[in-house]
Amino acid sequence: MKLYTSYFGNLKKLRDAGVIPIGISLYPPRWFKGLSIQQLAPHRYMLDDKLTEEEYTRLYKDRVLRQLLPTSILKQIETLSSGRDVALLCYEKPGDFCHRHIVADWLRIECGIEINEFTILAKEPTNSPDSSQQSLF
Repeated sequence: MKLYTSYFGNLKKLRDAGVIPIGISLYPPRWFKGLSIQQLAPHRYMLDDKLTEEEYTRLYKDRVLRQLLPTSILKQIETLSSGRDVALLCYEKPGDFCHRHIVADWLRIECGIEINEFTILAKEPTNSPDSSQQSLF
């Protein structure tokens, strides 16, 4: 099982790649009918735009992650996905500050697993002949 992070807007690409989406936001989109792990969602008061990234990170680690056992969360992810590849989802686009990256760092530190942002890899070139026009002379 590989673990990724991603966002709800990437859902079709995740499903096309066979990756199980698991929401970790407080309020998943209404159209999202997938799996969720609410224990990883931030508390409502943490969504205040007045918090700095540092304040948010401290609050999230102290009030959410510190209350959880990382090995139990990992086991829950594995059970929900039946051992298939998983992406932990929230709303923010890649590169934006987000709690899913804090979760990824937490699992990396506590469980020794690597979690990367899901990206579509370019297809490997095939060994088919070059389709460009060759000179006959």
